[in-house]
Amino acid sequence: MVSGMTGALKETAAYLFMAIKALRFWRREPSVVTVADLVRYVETRSKFVSQTTLYGYIKTRAGTRYVSLYEDELFTRSVNIAKWEIYLACLCDLATYAAASLGREATAGAGELEALAIHIVDSAIEDEEIPPERPQGFGDARDAYAKRAHATAWHQIEPGEAPFENSLSALVEWAPVADELKMHDVKIVRNSMRFKWKSVRNQLGDLLDAEAVLADWRSQDATGG
Repeated sequence: MVSGMTGALKETAAYLFMAIKALRFWRREPSVVTVADLVRYVETRSKFVSQTTLYGYIKTRAGTRYVSLYEDELFTRSVNIAKWEIYLACLCDLATYAAASLGREATAGAGELEALAIHIVDSAIEDEEIPPERPQGFGDARDAYAKRAHATAWHQIEPGEAPFENSLSALVEWAPVADELKMHDVKIVRNSMRFKWKSVRNQLGDLLDAEAVLADWRSQDATGG
Protein backbone atom coordinates (compact mmCIF):
# COMPACT_ATOMS: atom_id res chain seq x y z
CA MET A 1 0.00 0.00 0.00
CA VAL A 2 1.37 3.43 -0.93
CA SER A 3 1.94 5.56 2.16
CA GLY A 4 0.12 8.87 2.28
CA MET A 5 -2.59 7.63 -0.05
CA THR A 6 -5.12 10.38 -0.73
CA GLY A 7 -8.81 10.00 0.03
CA ALA A 8 -9.56 10.01 -3.69
CA LEU A 9 -7.12 7.22 -4.36
CA LYS A 10 -8.52 5.24 -1.45
CA GLU A 11 -11.97 5.62 -3.00
CA THR A 12 -10.62 4.38 -6.32
CA ALA A 13 -8.94 1.42 -4.65
CA ALA A 14 -12.19 0.58 -2.87
CA TYR A 15 -14.07 0.78 -6.17
CA LEU A 16 -11.62 -1.60 -7.81
CA PHE A 17 -11.91 -3.93 -4.83
CA MET A 18 -15.65 -4.10 -5.49
CA ALA A 19 -14.92 -5.19 -9.06
CA ILE A 20 -12.45 -7.84 -7.96
CA LYS A 21 -14.85 -8.98 -5.26
CA ALA A 22 -17.42 -9.50 -7.99
CA LEU A 23 -15.15 -12.21 -9.38
CA ARG A 24 -16.24 -14.49 -6.54
CA PHE A 25 -19.10 -15.38 -8.83
CA TRP A 26 -16.66 -16.02 -11.66
CA ARG A 27 -14.52 -18.41 -9.64
CA ARG A 28 -17.49 -20.38 -8.38
CA GLU A 29 -19.12 -20.41 -11.81
CA PRO A 30 -22.67 -20.94 -10.59
CA SER A 31 -25.22 -21.76 -13.25
CA VAL A 32 -27.58 -18.97 -14.23
CA VAL A 33 -30.99 -20.54 -13.62
CA THR A 34 -33.14 -17.69 -12.27
CA VAL A 35 -33.84 -14.11 -13.19
CA ALA A 36 -31.99 -13.01 -10.05
CA ASP A 37 -28.96 -15.03 -11.18
CA LEU A 38 -29.05 -13.30 -14.55
CA VAL A 39 -29.34 -9.85 -12.98
CA ARG A 40 -26.38 -10.60 -10.71
CA TYR A 41 -24.34 -11.93 -13.62
CA VAL A 42 -24.98 -8.87 -15.77
CA GLU A 43 -24.32 -6.44 -12.91
CA THR A 44 -21.09 -8.00 -11.66
CA ARG A 45 -19.58 -8.52 -15.11
CA SER A 46 -20.52 -5.01 -16.20
CA LYS A 47 -18.79 -3.54 -13.15
CA PHE A 48 -15.74 -5.70 -13.69
CA VAL A 49 -15.37 -4.87 -17.38
CA SER A 50 -16.03 -1.15 -16.97
CA GLN A 51 -13.72 -0.67 -13.99
CA THR A 52 -10.77 -2.75 -15.13
CA THR A 53 -10.72 -1.23 -18.61
CA LEU A 54 -11.08 2.37 -17.38
CA TYR A 55 -8.48 2.17 -14.62
CA GLY A 56 -6.23 0.00 -16.75
CA TYR A 57 -6.23 2.62 -19.52
CA ILE A 58 -5.53 5.46 -17.08
CA LYS A 59 -2.70 3.55 -15.43
CA THR A 60 -1.14 2.64 -18.78
CA ARG A 61 -1.24 6.25 -19.96
CA ALA A 62 -0.12 7.76 -16.64
CA GLY A 63 2.73 5.35 -15.92
CA THR A 64 4.65 6.36 -12.81
CA ARG A 65 2.42 9.42 -12.39
CA TYR A 66 -0.64 7.24 -11.73
CA VAL A 67 -0.79 7.78 -7.95
CA SER A 68 0.02 11.49 -8.03
CA LEU A 69 -2.73 12.18 -10.56
CA TYR A 70 -5.32 11.47 -7.90
CA GLU A 71 -4.09 14.44 -5.90
CA ASP A 72 -5.70 16.60 -8.59
CA GLU A 73 -9.31 17.24 -7.58
CA LEU A 74 -10.48 17.94 -11.13
CA PHE A 75 -8.92 14.74 -12.44
CA THR A 76 -10.45 12.68 -9.65
CA ARG A 77 -13.86 14.12 -10.37
CA SER A 78 -13.41 13.31 -14.07
CA VAL A 79 -12.57 9.70 -13.21
CA ASN A 80 -15.63 9.38 -10.98
CA ILE A 81 -17.87 10.77 -13.71
CA ALA A 82 -16.33 8.41 -16.25
CA LYS A 83 -16.68 5.29 -14.12
CA TRP A 84 -20.45 5.73 -13.82
CA GLU A 85 -21.06 6.57 -17.48
CA ILE A 86 -18.96 3.64 -18.69
CA TYR A 87 -20.60 1.27 -16.20
CA LEU A 88 -24.09 2.28 -17.33
CA ALA A 89 -23.13 1.73 -20.96
CA CYS A 90 -21.69 -1.70 -20.08
CA LEU A 91 -24.77 -2.62 -18.06
CA CYS A 92 -27.16 -1.77 -20.89
CA ASP A 93 -25.07 -3.55 -23.53
CA LEU A 94 -24.73 -6.74 -21.52
CA ALA A 95 -28.42 -6.70 -20.53
CA THR A 96 -29.26 -6.57 -24.25
CA TYR A 97 -26.91 -9.42 -25.07
CA ALA A 98 -28.11 -11.54 -22.15
CA ALA A 99 -31.78 -11.17 -23.03
CA ALA A 100 -31.07 -11.88 -26.69
CA SER A 101 -29.09 -14.98 -25.69
CA LEU A 102 -32.10 -16.26 -23.79
CA GLY A 103 -34.22 -15.67 -26.88
CA ARG A 104 -31.82 -17.67 -29.05
CA GLU A 105 -31.85 -20.67 -26.72
CA ALA A 106 -35.50 -20.70 -25.63
CA THR A 107 -38.79 -19.83 -27.25
CA ALA A 108 -39.55 -16.32 -26.07
CA GLY A 109 -41.45 -13.47 -27.64
CA ALA A 110 -39.85 -10.11 -28.37
CA GLY A 111 -42.05 -8.48 -25.74
CA GLU A 112 -40.80 -10.91 -23.09
CA LEU A 113 -37.17 -10.25 -23.98
CA GLU A 114 -37.70 -6.51 -23.98
CA ALA A 115 -39.34 -6.60 -20.54
CA LEU A 116 -36.63 -8.88 -19.15
CA ALA A 117 -33.81 -6.67 -20.41
CA ILE A 118 -35.43 -3.57 -18.88
CA HIS A 119 -35.90 -5.48 -15.62
CA ILE A 120 -32.21 -6.41 -15.56
CA VAL A 121 -31.10 -2.80 -15.95
CA ASP A 122 -33.65 -1.45 -13.46
CA SER A 123 -32.80 -4.10 -10.88
CA ALA A 124 -29.06 -3.48 -11.16
CA ILE A 125 -29.50 0.26 -10.73
CA GLU A 126 -32.20 0.46 -8.08
CA ASP A 127 -29.92 -0.28 -5.10
CA GLU A 128 -27.12 2.06 -6.18
CA GLU A 129 -26.67 5.18 -4.09
CA ILE A 130 -26.83 8.40 -6.09
CA PRO A 131 -23.21 9.49 -6.58
CA PRO A 132 -22.20 13.16 -6.27
CA GLU A 133 -20.95 13.06 -9.85
CA ARG A 134 -24.43 12.07 -11.06
CA PRO A 135 -26.78 14.18 -8.94
CA GLN A 136 -29.60 13.61 -11.43
CA GLY A 137 -29.60 9.95 -10.44
CA PHE A 138 -30.11 7.17 -12.97
CA GLY A 139 -33.59 7.93 -14.25
CA ASP A 140 -32.28 9.27 -17.56
CA ALA A 141 -30.27 6.10 -18.15
CA ARG A 142 -33.24 3.89 -17.34
CA ASP A 143 -35.52 5.88 -19.66
CA ALA A 144 -32.98 5.81 -22.47
CA TYR A 145 -32.56 2.07 -22.11
CA ALA A 146 -36.30 1.46 -22.13
CA LYS A 147 -36.44 3.26 -25.50
CA ARG A 148 -33.49 1.25 -26.78
CA ALA A 149 -35.05 -2.01 -25.66
CA HIS A 150 -38.34 -1.14 -27.33
CA ALA A 151 -36.55 -0.42 -30.62
CA THR A 152 -34.39 -3.56 -30.51
CA ALA A 153 -35.01 -6.39 -32.99
CA TRP A 154 -34.44 -9.05 -30.35
CA HIS A 155 -34.49 -12.10 -32.58
CA GLN A 156 -32.00 -10.59 -35.01
CA ILE A 157 -29.14 -10.17 -32.51
CA GLU A 158 -26.30 -12.53 -33.37
CA PRO A 159 -24.06 -14.15 -30.71
CA GLY A 160 -21.19 -11.73 -31.30
CA GLU A 161 -19.94 -8.32 -30.23
CA ALA A 162 -22.44 -6.10 -32.08
CA PRO A 163 -24.52 -5.23 -28.96
CA PHE A 164 -21.42 -3.84 -27.21
CA GLU A 165 -20.70 -0.86 -29.44
CA ASN A 166 -22.05 1.69 -26.94
CA SER A 167 -19.76 0.54 -24.13
CA LEU A 168 -16.71 0.46 -26.41
CA SER A 169 -17.45 4.03 -27.47
CA ALA A 170 -18.17 5.13 -23.89
CA LEU A 171 -14.75 3.95 -22.71
CA VAL A 172 -13.02 6.08 -25.34
CA GLU A 173 -15.33 9.06 -24.84
CA TRP A 174 -15.35 9.29 -21.05
CA ALA A 175 -11.81 8.21 -20.08
CA PRO A 176 -10.07 11.33 -18.67
CA VAL A 177 -7.22 11.27 -21.17
CA ALA A 178 -6.24 14.18 -23.41
CA ASP A 179 -7.86 14.07 -26.84
CA GLU A 180 -4.51 14.30 -28.63
CA LEU A 181 -3.46 11.10 -26.87
CA LYS A 182 -6.81 9.35 -27.25
CA MET A 183 -6.65 9.63 -31.03
CA HIS A 184 -3.66 7.27 -31.00
CA ASP A 185 -5.24 4.90 -28.48
CA VAL A 186 -8.69 4.22 -29.90
CA LYS A 187 -8.02 0.80 -31.39
CA ILE A 188 -6.03 -0.48 -28.41
CA VAL A 189 -8.53 0.85 -25.85
CA ARG A 190 -11.52 -0.60 -27.67
CA ASN A 191 -9.74 -3.94 -28.06
CA SER A 192 -9.01 -4.07 -24.32
CA MET A 193 -12.74 -4.03 -23.68
CA ARG A 194 -13.62 -6.24 -26.63
CA PHE A 195 -11.44 -9.06 -25.28
CA LYS A 196 -13.06 -8.83 -21.85
CA TRP A 197 -16.54 -8.91 -23.38
CA LYS A 198 -15.58 -11.99 -25.37
CA SER A 199 -14.76 -13.82 -22.13
CA VAL A 200 -18.04 -12.67 -20.59
CA ARG A 201 -20.02 -13.89 -23.61
CA ASN A 202 -18.28 -17.25 -23.60
CA GLN A 203 -18.91 -17.74 -19.91
CA LEU A 204 -22.56 -16.77 -20.19
CA GLY A 205 -22.94 -19.36 -22.92
CA ASP A 206 -21.60 -22.00 -20.57
CA LEU A 207 -23.64 -20.97 -17.52
CA LEU A 208 -27.02 -19.87 -18.89
CA ASP A 209 -29.95 -22.25 -18.54
CA ALA A 210 -32.27 -20.31 -20.80
CA GLU A 211 -35.33 -22.49 -20.29
CA ALA A 212 -35.03 -22.25 -16.49
CA VAL A 213 -34.57 -18.47 -16.52
CA LEU A 214 -37.49 -18.02 -18.89
CA ALA A 215 -39.72 -20.22 -16.73
CA ASP A 216 -38.74 -18.17 -13.68
CA TRP A 217 -39.46 -14.93 -15.52
CA ARG A 218 -42.89 -16.16 -16.62
CA SER A 219 -43.72 -17.32 -13.12
CA GLN A 220 -42.87 -13.87 -11.76
CA ASP A 221 -44.97 -12.24 -14.44
CA ALA A 222 -47.88 -14.53 -13.70
CA THR A 223 -47.78 -13.70 -9.99
CA GLY A 224 -47.02 -10.03 -10.51
CA GLY A 225 -43.60 -10.47 -8.92
